[in-house]
Amino acid sequence: MGNDSFTSELDYQISLAIAEALLRSGLLTNGEYDRARTLLLDKYHPPIGILLAEVG
Repeated sequence: MGNDSFTSELDYQISLAIAEALLRSGLLTNGEYDRARTLLLDKYHPPIGILLAEVG
């Protein structure tokens, strides 16, 4: 994995973790979380995150 791919993956995973924390605390609905995850995938194009999103 190149440096750019690693950075994209890291930024995506950090942002997704924040969104998940907001979902667990009740500050995001399931729909808002799904939308945020889609936006994060579009923004960062994470190599591993895309694969995991297709499985989940």
